[in-house]
Amino acid sequence: MLDAAYETHRRFRHGAFGESCPTCHVPAGELCLARRSVHSARRQAHRARLARTELVPLLAAVAR
Repeated sequence: MLDAAYETHRRFRHGAFGESCPTCHVPAGELCLARRSVHSARRQAHRARLARTELVPLLAAVAR
């Protein structure tokens, strides 16, 4: 079941699969070379991108 979930995320570049992996250097949308896992550096890159992204920039400017 985990393999199917990873395959779906990989195919549609969701989550960490939207980033290239700095550990094993695979491009975005590909599985890490360590089968059945996603490298932690790839997850951290995804979380860093999410922290920079505002869902609604105009509302974020008003809320400040």
